[in-house]
Amino acid sequence: MIHIELEEAQIARLRYDAKTVELVLSSAPSSQPGAAADSRPVAGFRSDIVLRLEAAACQFDPGCRPGECVGAVQAARLQRDGQTVRRLPVPADWSGAFALELEMKNGTGLRVHASRLRLDLQSDSRFTESMTC
Repeated sequence: MIHIELEEAQIARLRYDAKTVELVLSSAPSSQPGAAADSRPVAGFRSDIVLRLEAAACQFDPGCRPGECVGAVQAARLQRDGQTVRRLPVPADWSGAFALELEMKNGTGLRVHASRLRLDLQSDSRFTESMTC
């Protein structure tokens, strides 16, 4: 199973309307099962992921415009029904009470409260293994 983390992810686009917040991640720290007989997780980065929060209310930091909440995520906190979630399976379709807080490296930030979270890979998503020792 593929898992991602939001901290250190790269947000390419943010779209929102009265009830939906959609984040398109150009890159996110990821792990996936190893190949063949070695099933240990392989760390790396996954591209082209869509995170959609539905039945959502979004609040931006004072003075922040929605188009500025893109780029590198400095800190991320996601709670589902009051429990912190650090690793997210992809794909996912969860219901519950969600609270997402993002602080961007450019100094902007946002908070989202929602009752449904969906994660999907776009058709051109790919995994790049980390070469960190």
